[in-house]
Amino acid sequence: MMIWDNLESEYVDRTTTSKERYEELQKHVPAGVASTYRAWDPHPFVIDRAEGVYLHDIDGNVYIDFDMNNGAGMVGHTHPVVTEAVKNQLDDGTLFTHPHDLLAEAATELKKRWDAMDLIRFTNSGTESTMHAIRIARAYTGKNKLLKIEGSYHGVHDAVLISKSTPEGKLGHPDRPAKVIESEGIPEEIAETVEIAPWNDLDGVETIMREHMNEIGALIVEPIVMNVGVTQPYQEFLQGLRELCDEYGVAYIFDEVKTGVKVAPGGAAEYYGVKPDLVTLAKSIGGNFPVGAFGGREEIMRTIEDGAAHYGTYNGNPLVLRAVTTVLRDVLTESAYQHVNDLGEKLAAGYEDIMADTGITGHVKNVNSQGIVHFTDERIDNYRDYLEHIDPEFHENYWFAMLNQGVLPHPHHASQQWTISIQHEEKHISEHLEAFKNVAPRLAERQ
Repeated sequence: MMIWDNLESEYVDRTTTSKERYEELQKHVPAGVASTYRAWDPHPFVIDRAEGVYLHDIDGNVYIDFDMNNGAGMVGHTHPVVTEAVKNQLDDGTLFTHPHDLLAEAATELKKRWDAMDLIRFTNSGTESTMHAIRIARAYTGKNKLLKIEGSYHGVHDAVLISKSTPEGKLGHPDRPAKVIESEGIPEEIAETVEIAPWNDLDGVETIMREHMNEIGALIVEPIVMNVGVTQPYQEFLQGLRELCDEYGVAYIFDEVKTGVKVAPGGAAEYYGVKPDLVTLAKSIGGNFPVGAFGGREEIMRTIEDGAAHYGTYNGNPLVLRAVTTVLRDVLTESAYQHVNDLGEKLAAGYEDIMADTGITGHVKNVNSQGIVHFTDERIDNYRDYLEHIDPEFHENYWFAMLNQGVLPHPHHASQQWTISIQHEEKHISEHLEAFKNVAPRLAERQ
């Protein structure tokens, strides 16, 4: 995507040391990053340290951070309570491959928030959580096909890298989205184990379930499709999926890796009042430590005891479970949620006012700590709406314009969303909005 010349030159001038260091990094790791998504043109800035709500790069630039580690940092960076708890755990050991009390303590805190979770297992990432949840769901139902939503993201194991970001020319019919493998190295046979359904279309989902009623054993959904901005379900959609899963004998999985503990204390299950069979978690439950979890109905989770594999040396290690327990019990409190939700409303309203004042076409999607500005008047209700109405290049220039103002508005790319942490304050929201106010006239001229 092309960056406007003045924005790119300003960014390059601000990050000369990052450019040099990034070139060196590319000699040691592919694309110079630890996860391919983190690479962008002309070059990413290289981080020196993080604290509170700020990122410091190696050129001395300071950014107010609304990326928050792709949404993993609702507690903000280096939260003192979490940091102290983890420091104390260091002296007692960082890895036990034997049972320990923190397994029950962390699980108890999660079970308080999710009624659907009778039993819980811990993992090390969101990818692991969705992979294992899908496996045990199929083991429980005895049916081998997975049904997933077009445009949704569930990590990087083979089965979920089907039709995540399908090019416009390969979409297929809206009622029956095409199956497109999105990574080299995935066997074509994998696609035969997956069916793709439209979002916000119950009739479309039911047609697919009916056609494959003896084959589909698991349905996995992001209750808010976070890979397409912040695309919420129609009012009846998630509950309608619950009823369809019951009718057709399909295990219903909520992928709450991004929504869990962030849109409500009990995630989207609480926010929308829907009870899935299984829930997958990661990111913000761990306060920036690498952790995941999945849990659900007892009879489904007991399949782990009956032959559905779930192993891992680092699963449930005491260091990260100390962080999980501390985050859930001591940090993400009722008052913390009220604080974050108030800031989210202020940020969303501020964007709307500035766009109206400067003549920018757009609107904000916001659910408490999560939000995004879409520079279009069209509603974005599914992946196809996003492809049709969002201009990624225009959004790219908004993103770099904000970066040059010292605000990291969200993870790189128009499909992503901001995260407001509990360490953000009103002044940070005001500074974010002031930065947007500064760049808005330039954006309005080019829209």
